[in-house]
Amino acid sequence: MVSRMDGSISKVPILVVDDDRDYLILVRYQLEAVGYQVLETANGNNAFTILGEQDVPLVILDIVMPQIEGLEIIRGLRRQGCRSKILAVSGAGKSDEYLKLAICLGADEKFDKCKPVSDLLGTVQALMAA
Repeated sequence: MVSRMDGSISKVPILVVDDDRDYLILVRYQLEAVGYQVLETANGNNAFTILGEQDVPLVILDIVMPQIEGLEIIRGLRRQGCRSKILAVSGAGKSDEYLKLAICLGADEKFDKCKPVSDLLGTVQALMAA
């Protein structure tokens, strides 16, 4: 949360892009529980739209998705000069390989979906503090 000049508090937005509805719900619950505002989409193309309309300091991005994969989204965002931090997540069979490639393409950090969702919060907080 961020304090404003008038003393009010605003929630810091985080965009979660994931086609796995159940995972998205779990992530939203964890983030909202500590005060973040969660924006969500299951579609990579919508991620570009949301980021074009709002300043979002962190994007949690699934790597393996239909239509447009997370790796392509990372590449596109970095080409556009997007300064949002990107946390790449994957639980696919070759998760480690995908996540390493995500870092090479411009993601700031990676997270394996096989880990408990509660562990994701520490990674998010570290990225937000950096």
